Amino acid sequence: MTPAEFIAKWKDNKLSERAGAQAHFLDLCELLGVEKPSDPENYCFERGAKRTGAGRG
Repeated sequence: MTPAEFIAKWKDNKLSERAGAQAHFLDLCELLGVEKPSDPENYCFERGAKRTGAGRG
């Protein structure tokens, strides 16, 4: 993805922050030429976290 394509796609995007966050991040990874999240233990979306005194959050 080129910078111009990224800007064109996201400049006037109507998605809410929640609805567009992951797609935006994936496009940003593509633009920057870096690995996209794909490792469920180290680099992914929506990974749970341990909480002190409770279960996972």
